[in-house]
Amino acid sequence: MFESIANRYRDRSVWLVGLGGIGSAILDAVQPLAKSVVLGDADEKRLAECLNAAVPATSLTGAVLDVRSPESVATWFRQAEAVAGPPDFLFYTAGVLNIEPFGQTNPALWQRAVEINLNGALYCLLEAQSRMIPQRSGSILMLASISGTKARSGTRVNPVYNTTKAGLVALVNGAAMQLRRHGIRVNALSPGPTATAMMQVQPPEVHQAVGEIMLDGRQNSALEVAQVALFVAAHGRFTGEDIPLGGGAGLGG
Repeated sequence: MFESIANRYRDRSVWLVGLGGIGSAILDAVQPLAKSVVLGDADEKRLAECLNAAVPATSLTGAVLDVRSPESVATWFRQAEAVAGPPDFLFYTAGVLNIEPFGQTNPALWQRAVEINLNGALYCLLEAQSRMIPQRSGSILMLASISGTKARSGTRVNPVYNTTKAGLVALVNGAAMQLRRHGIRVNALSPGPTATAMMQVQPPEVHQAVGEIMLDGRQNSALEVAQVALFVAAHGRFTGEDIPLGGGAGLGG
C-alpha cells in the first residue's frame, strides 16, 4: 500500500512553499521520488542550503519567495512553471507562530500572522489551481494546526495564531468544494506541537505545558508530520479534509 503511495510521486512535479522544519522534512522525503521539485522560501540562506542538498536523480530548483506579496507569488509561479512545467503537488508549509500574551496583541502582530498564515496560502492556492485546472488533476496540501480547532492544544499560544489556522482550514474546505469538479484535491494537515526550530526557541514553561497535553509526553517529529503529509496528498480519497496529528494535544477542552 505505501509503495503505491510513493509511486504517485514518481515522474511528478512537486512544489514546496516554506522550508522550515516540516517543509524541509517533506523535501527530504519526496525528493528521491519526484521528477522535479520546486522550492520557495523567504529565507535566502535556508533556500540555498536546501538547493545544495539536491538528490542527483531529481531536478531541484527554487527562488526566494515572499508569500505576503501576491506579485512575488505570481512571479515565483511563472518562473517555476517555465522550468518544471505545471505542478502536480503543492505543499504550503509557510507559517509564523504567535506566543505573545493576548493582551499584547497589536495590529502589526495580527497583520503579520494573517499575511503569512492565511493570505499567502490563498495567493499560492489561486496560482496553483489555475495551472492544475487545464490538466484536470492536482493535489494541494496546506499546513494548518490542531490549535485551529482546540484551544487546549494552543496552550501559551496567542489566539491570533489559532484564528489564522482555523481560517486556513475553512479556506481548504471551500476550495476543495469548488475545485473537485476539475480533479483537484485540497486538504489541510493539522499537527500538534512539533519539534522544529520554531518550537525550540520557546521558553521552558512552554515545553512543560506541551508535554502535559501530549499522549506520550513528547512532541511530533518533523519526519512524522512529513510522512502523513505525503500520504494524504497522494491518496485519492482525501479532499476537503482537515487531518489532525495532535499526539493527544487535541483532546479535552
